[in-house]
Amino acid sequence: MYRVIILLLFTNLFFMLHSTGDISKYINMKYSFLSYSMIFVLFFLTIAEGIRWYVSDKKKETEHDGCDCHHDHTHEKKKVSTGKKIKKFLSYTFVLIPALSGVILPVATLDSKLVDAKGFQFPTLEDSKDQYGMHQVLNPDMSQFMGKDAFLDLVTKESKSYKATDQITLTDEDYLKGLEVIYNFSGDFAGKTLSMKGFSYNGPSLNSNQVFLLRFGIIHCVADSGAFGLMIQFPNNIHIPNDQWYQVTGKMDTVYYQPFKLKIPVLKVTSYKTINTPKDPYVYRNSFN
Repeated sequence: MYRVIILLLFTNLFFMLHSTGDISKYINMKYSFLSYSMIFVLFFLTIAEGIRWYVSDKKKETEHDGCDCHHDHTHEKKKVSTGKKIKKFLSYTFVLIPALSGVILPVATLDSKLVDAKGFQFPTLEDSKDQYGMHQVLNPDMSQFMGKDAFLDLVTKESKSYKATDQITLTDEDYLKGLEVIYNFSGDFAGKTLSMKGFSYNGPSLNSNQVFLLRFGIIHCVADSGAFGLMIQFPNNIHIPNDQWYQVTGKMDTVYYQPFKLKIPVLKVTSYKTINTPKDPYVYRNSFN
C-alpha cells in the first residue's frame, strides 16, 4: 500500500510541475519531454503496483482463512517483526519527503542571495579540480561540457553574426550564447550598442555608479546553473538595490576588475528602465551549433 501511495505522489509531483510550468525552474526545457514522459511511466507503475498489492492482499486473506494452526508466536519473533516494521516505515517516510515537499513547498526563484551564498568569483580563480562542480559567474563557460577545442570552434563560429552588427540585443533565446561571444572577444565589441535585461546585483569592489546585471542560466539542470551577465556603468552615481529588474541599452567597453584581476566587458548605460520580473526569469543554453 505504501508503494502505491509513493508512486501516486511522485506522479502528482511531475504532473503539477508541468501543469504550473515550474519544471522550467529545475531543468533546461529542451529536456522537458523526459520529465513529461515520467508522468505516464509513474502512472502505469502506480496501476501495476496497485494490482499487485490487491492480489497479494487477497492471497493473504485466503491463506489466513484456510489456516487451522494456533497463533503461538514467540516474544522474540514479535520483536523482530516490530523492528522490520519500524525500518520499513522510516525508509518509506524518507522517500515520501521529496514527493510531498515538491508539491507543498513553493518553488523559490534563484536571486542575488544565492550569488552571495556561492561566492562571486570566476571559476578560473577557484581552487577546485572538479570542473563540473564549479560555480559559474558572469561568463558562461561551455568548455566544461564539451572540451576546450570544441568550445573554441563553437564560439568562433557563433561570433560571426555578432561581430557583423553594431546593434546587439541579448534575447532570452541567445542570452548565454551572446555572452560567451562577448567575453571571449570583448575587444571586438568596444563601441557597439547592446541591449539586455536582468536583475541587479551589487557585487564587491564596485564604484557608486556600477552594478552587475545578471540572469540565472541553466545549461542542463539547476545543479549547473550560474549567474551570467555584465557589469553596467551609469553616467552618474546611483543606488540600485539587489534583485531589481532592468532593461538597459548602452555602449560596450572593457574595464579592469580588481577582484577578478582581469579585464571584463562593461556596458556603459545610455538608457534604462525598470521592468517586472519576467514570467520565466531563467535563460537556457538551447543549442551547441
